[in-house]
Amino acid sequence: MAKIPFSEKAIPRFADAPPAVLVSGDVEFFVEEAATRVREALAGKDTEVLRFEDDAPSEAVSDALLNRSLFAAHRIVELDISRLLGTESPGRLVTKALDGWAKGGAGGRREAFKHARALLAALDLPAGGDPTENAEAAARRVRKKDDAPLLAEILKELPEEKSGGPAVLKAALRTLLEGGEKNDGIVALLTAIAPPAGVDLLQEITARGLVLETSVGDDAGPALRRLAGALAKEREVSLDPGALERLLTRTNADAATFAAELEKLLGWAGKGGHVRAADVEANVEDEASEDVYGLFDAIGRRDAGDALARLERLFDGREVRQGDRAFEKIEDIWPIQLLGMIAGEVRRMLLLRARLEEAGPGGFDAGMSYPAFQARVLPRLMAPAAPFGHSPFEGGKGAAHPFALYKASQRSSRFTARELARALSRAADVDVRLKSSGPPLETLSGYVGELIAGI
Repeated sequence: MAKIPFSEKAIPRFADAPPAVLVSGDVEFFVEEAATRVREALAGKDTEVLRFEDDAPSEAVSDALLNRSLFAAHRIVELDISRLLGTESPGRLVTKALDGWAKGGAGGRREAFKHARALLAALDLPAGGDPTENAEAAARRVRKKDDAPLLAEILKELPEEKSGGPAVLKAALRTLLEGGEKNDGIVALLTAIAPPAGVDLLQEITARGLVLETSVGDDAGPALRRLAGALAKEREVSLDPGALERLLTRTNADAATFAAELEKLLGWAGKGGHVRAADVEANVEDEASEDVYGLFDAIGRRDAGDALARLERLFDGREVRQGDRAFEKIEDIWPIQLLGMIAGEVRRMLLLRARLEEAGPGGFDAGMSYPAFQARVLPRLMAPAAPFGHSPFEGGKGAAHPFALYKASQRSSRFTARELARALSRAADVDVRLKSSGPPLETLSGYVGELIAGI
């Protein structure tokens, strides 16, 4: 069938569903969350749901996939196939197995066993082989020899996998997929974390089933904050708001990186622990690039501390980008180029403030959702303005992106038109100072500080 972004609308009814629906993504939390929604949408009153853990006997899973239910008209068979597709590097699998073991408890042991099995499969080591020999061989091949003794402990406790193994599951899934585009009463609800492209089974599921890809979207902040809140509550760790914002900054709000660093921090804090902003600085390497939009957001919140900190990052030698666009920072030109971007954003905020004020009360507010903005506000912004015959938000490269206008509208709502006009008029003086060898960071910090203060 297809590979498409996950959404509620993309979930078919059971009668229209293909034999296999795969929910994939880079972060387990969002994959499991999406899979739950798919299950809830597919499962009706006369639907049997069978959920299998990673250590379930392969033959039991195969029987469930290939045999109709005796007690219900429909059956959903839910399982994770990350191990079948192969996702993590062997070195990463060792780390995850050890991390799970360190957590302890039934959940930690399951996690450790899951990654240990995937490690053995990735390195083609016999699942029933000597635990010490397997551990030493694995540690040697991933250059983590010091981890061999602890890895051997995990392998000694690893429950014996029932006959059949991965080959049986792959064969069962292929048989299910060969049944046609529509299911015959059984739907395999599959999940996979970061499945690699090019794997035969994944291509077959894409061609004959449905692959729903999860992501955090253009504005990752809300989804990642929700992830952090859920995991911190689950681990009984207090996570300061300042720590969360610092982690978002240091990881570029990249979902996979954020989730991995969050796991490390929560493990470091331990049950009943507390993670502060200083802990993030001490434990998370800050090699992230800096997005100019982060500065714009800080200005929009009128958060002087964050805005000035981001300005420093824009001058400290790291890669700078604006969305997907990367900048080559030429020392003599970069300060003037950055001022141009800031002034351009202030100009856009001023235009938006003026157009939104024309609509009167009840038009736009900072808490408005993006869909509501698209439906109620965007058409008015993109309408031709007299006497120009086109919207002021159209340029030589076409119309501005709707989401960019939404974010800029949120920023502009926290300023008055007079404050923005005053800041725009000062930009010419700041440009002269920068070209007259004024200290770039100090000059721009003063300009941004005055803008936020409304001076």
